Amino acid sequence: MAPDVGLLSILARHGVPCVVIGGHAVNYHGHLRTTEDTDVLWLRSAASEAALFAALKELNAEWIGDEIDPTTGIEQTHPVTAPFVRARPLMMLCTALGYLDLFDHVPGLPEVAVETLIESACEMNGVRYVSLRWLRRLKAASARPRDLADLENLPAAE
Repeated sequence: MAPDVGLLSILARHGVPCVVIGGHAVNYHGHLRTTEDTDVLWLRSAASEAALFAALKELNAEWIGDEIDPTTGIEQTHPVTAPFVRARPLMMLCTALGYLDLFDHVPGLPEVAVETLIESACEMNGVRYVSLRWLRRLKAASARPRDLADLENLPAAE
């Protein structure tokens, strides 16, 4: 399953420095499996926060709150705001083009700079994917059952 290129092209058009990680990167590197969201690692700065907020506004991004709507029984959603973007190291969002998880840190590898993964990324059709070497390190660091299964099915790192 390909990531929503429209979603990723909106991030690119707004100049958000980012790289796809997670299930879509697994697919890019040759092990096809389903995923429900697009996981993106982005490089935080004052300029990129503003660019990201503009992109998220265009995507009608909302975050899911803990409150339950009494009439529907569904969690309430809230529009993303600039203060929300500035305050959250991880944003799990619903957008007009699908679910989007945004990390401003390397999950499971806090000592690694985000720039390292962005600089070593692979690109296809304007979309940047984390390198196979870094994807394998991310999966090993997570060690969740799905990530360990991905490791078994991904090719060996270059």
